[in-house]
Amino acid sequence: MTIKITRKTGIGGSITPVNIRIDNEEIVKLDNYQSHFFMPKVEKTKVRVTNWFYGSEEAILENSSDVIVRINRKALILNYAMFPFLFYGFVMTSLVATLIALGLCLVSFFYSRKHWFEFVKIKR
Repeated sequence: MTIKITRKTGIGGSITPVNIRIDNEEIVKLDNYQSHFFMPKVEKTKVRVTNWFYGSEEAILENSSDVIVRINRKALILNYAMFPFLFYGFVMTSLVATLIALGLCLVSFFYSRKHWFEFVKIKR
């Protein structure tokens, strides 16, 4: 009984490898489109993915699972939503647009700490 984890983060997250933590121990670093098989010792295993400041929620995987790690689209959209406000705020020297961009930046940072990556289970 093995668990397969495949990283498919696309262009948005392919620069640096991600750390896979199984039961709070760092097991392996995965590059984009790379897979890792591991044999769990118990029926259900807690798995988490981290990368610099970003991470995922802790997922509980059962034996014989096939999982893809990808970027959460909500977190990515929230992260890129600040750039038009930031650009407009700096070019037009608009204090309101700059404050909106700063607020979106802070919300994006705190949301992405636990929600940047998500696990998608593949059905066999």
